Amino acid sequence: MAIYFKDGFFNDDFGGFVPEGAIEINEEKYVELLEGQAQGKQIVSDKQGTPVLLEPQPSPAHELKDGEWIISKTKITALITQRKTTLLQRIADKTDQFKMQYLQGYSQAEIDSFYRQEREARNELPEMILTEIFEGRDDLKSIEELKKKVIEKADLFAIVMGKLFAIKQNFETHIEQAETLEDLDKIEQEIEQWQKL
Repeated sequence: MAIYFKDGFFNDDFGGFVPEGAIEINEEKYVELLEGQAQGKQIVSDKQGTPVLLEPQPSPAHELKDGEWIISKTKITALITQRKTTLLQRIADKTDQFKMQYLQGYSQAEIDSFYRQEREARNELPEMILTEIFEGRDDLKSIEELKKKVIEKADLFAIVMGKLFAIKQNFETHIEQAETLEDLDKIEQEIEQWQKL
């Protein structure tokens, strides 16, 4: 049995088709190539057309040239820009997820009223929502007690959001300053490790 390679394996047993320019390889090389492929490597032809194992193509923008994956400056710039956009969106999504975790248990109607409640509690607006809330509850001694609770909740929320925005903006700055795909890989790992404030 003779095994040939030209952008794939061919066997000439039983008069099998072998394309012109195919290179004969021994069984040992054939097994080596298949094992390498099973481990995630790619089989490609070098300059002479001999099959060699390479790491997988790093991105669709990379092209094989002289047995190496290369990428043009134009493509790398476009790829970096695309990755930055993707990471910025990932940061925005994660920020929203953390905010929603903090607000878990509140109805959207209540969330929508937070700003109004805070302004009423700080005596910036007439007590309308707070009066209704106070009159509907039997666990508060005075509307001042309710105002204190609303202000404490608003202050805590402000602190949490401030910390969250600081982390978000820090990531954004690092993303904007990144110059290489490796820089962006490191930032992406940090984003994935970001679990809480």
